[in-house]
Amino acid sequence: MDEKEVLTRFKNGDLDRAQAAALLTGATGAVGTAATGPAPTVLQLPHAWPDLEVVEGPVAGPVVAPAEPVAVVGMAGHYPGASDLAAFWRRVRAGHGSASAPPPGRPGDEIGHYLERVQDFDPEFFGIDAREAALMDPQERLFLETAWEVLEDAGCTGGRLDALTAADGTPRSVGVFTGAGSGDYALLAARTWTSERPRPMPRGGRWSLPNRFSSLLGLTGPSQSVDTEQSSVLVALHLALAALHRGECAAALVGGVQLLLHPASRRPGAGEGVGALLLKPLARALADGDSVHCLVRGSAVGHIAPDSTAPGPGRRSRTTTADPAHAAEQRVPQAALRAAGLDASAAVVREDAASVRALVGEAGAATGAASLTRAVLQLRHRVLAPGPRRAEAETWERADAAPRRIRVGTCGAGGADAHVILEEYFPAGTDADTATDAGHEIGAATDTDPGPTAAGVGELFVLSAPTPAHLAATARRFAELLGGPGPVPPLGALARSLRTGRSAMDCRFAAVVGDTAELVRVLERFVRDGTPCADLRDGGADPLGLAGAPETDRYLTALWRAGRLHQLCGLWLSGLDVDWAALERAHGAGTVVVPLPASAFLRVPLWLGGEEGPA
Repeated sequence: MDEKEVLTRFKNGDLDRAQAAALLTGATGAVGTAATGPAPTVLQLPHAWPDLEVVEGPVAGPVVAPAEPVAVVGMAGHYPGASDLAAFWRRVRAGHGSASAPPPGRPGDEIGHYLERVQDFDPEFFGIDAREAALMDPQERLFLETAWEVLEDAGCTGGRLDALTAADGTPRSVGVFTGAGSGDYALLAARTWTSERPRPMPRGGRWSLPNRFSSLLGLTGPSQSVDTEQSSVLVALHLALAALHRGECAAALVGGVQLLLHPASRRPGAGEGVGALLLKPLARALADGDSVHCLVRGSAVGHIAPDSTAPGPGRRSRTTTADPAHAAEQRVPQAALRAAGLDASAAVVREDAASVRALVGEAGAATGAASLTRAVLQLRHRVLAPGPRRAEAETWERADAAPRRIRVGTCGAGGADAHVILEEYFPAGTDADTATDAGHEIGAATDTDPGPTAAGVGELFVLSAPTPAHLAATARRFAELLGGPGPVPPLGALARSLRTGRSAMDCRFAAVVGDTAELVRVLERFVRDGTPCADLRDGGADPLGLAGAPETDRYLTALWRAGRLHQLCGLWLSGLDVDWAALERAHGAGTVVVPLPASAFLRVPLWLGGEEGPA
């Protein structure tokens, strides 16, 4: 096919712009048929899905067998006007924006998308000295809290975190991949530094964002930061998928954050936010009893030159009547589709930076986190949210038997382009018509525990925190959930999630209860009176030295089998760490993770030089 024929077929509509550009520039595999073969089929957009993307013609290049699916097993985030993901979904579904003037206490009057109380942090929870915490970038502090919430959402802060081992047996094999935020805090500190009055300065590098979290928790997987502006989190996710497939880590935490702390950053329309996801290979997630929010089927990254015709060293400027820029823009999305094993028949909803602009504004690294979160929530709830191409939320009806899919794509200001293919998850034995999103909602779990509760001896509920004040605040959250009007998890599933999925800290509360109503009364009494509570901060844990005795595991197993929950309760309160997951696995109760309230943070203002800082 010569140039004239290509242009004629393009003019007649037989070729789209990307195919014509590829043929004119000599690219192979653009059309998918021989040059003289039939014209590619162009699939029309269904009217029911205004922003549904149907791949036009065969995807350039061969469709490869997709890698093992990766599951999203935990999520957390904080966005303007939304302190948690439940509030964020309400705003997403209603189509509410978040543009406002800066919160009281912040200088300037630029309309943007702001978080509140960004100077607040809970150093005691993480065991960080308050003076050191004041020098930490607030973005890093906010990410620490959010990353911890992600692990708790996945039930992965206790023994289940230790059980995430690398191929060589190294425990806590979790990678941390982050999108870097701004360097505003160091700029603010530099304004007050002089040689006559030097002062400690915040760390200027963005490497600390993932490295500090890995260090605090003893995580042994890769720990790295990415800075490609708006596409940072999607590029970080691409790196995380590669690390999981290579076996460099057993799970990967991916997230990003941006705060506008320096006046120069607060341009009109700029935004703030933080979000993170926890990923595991699907097979491992199912074996661990995780709640699967959705699947990640493939990803791709590349670069789009801001001006593809600009001359440069060793680069010839071409001028054609076709649109090479359009072909370049489709290259990375098509690579992501190929990585997901999808071809021209795939129907994929598109999510990009424009989809979240009303929610978070131009939020740098937080843009990708918000886009991913919005996409996962739409898959979970099977609702297409309002956006630039849809005025109102719509029930997401399927056009065929294929699962619902979303392509999340963002291009950074410098041209770094990244795209990820997400797909809804159907539990075994269900299909797209019978499966519901109940497995991701509080109150959805089924109580199939064949352990002591089934024998009528009650259920052992445990809760711990770093201080008595933290413990009381977290207990209040559970009392409000269980005593409130909304749905709640079955008692067995709730207690099992806490025993196996939360870390055992120094301040402990435990009770053996017969039903949820009794648990609410016990929690309310504890919040009111502060007793009983075991405080092991000054030592005295495990006074009998049972942890070092080889017979202890058999003793605990015998107690569990006999339903001696009060004795197990007393041993745990004394400081003996019990491997609850091992006990339950040995006696038929598989691990199950249900959504639960996160541990309470007791935040205090921390800023440079002891100042109050922005609100």
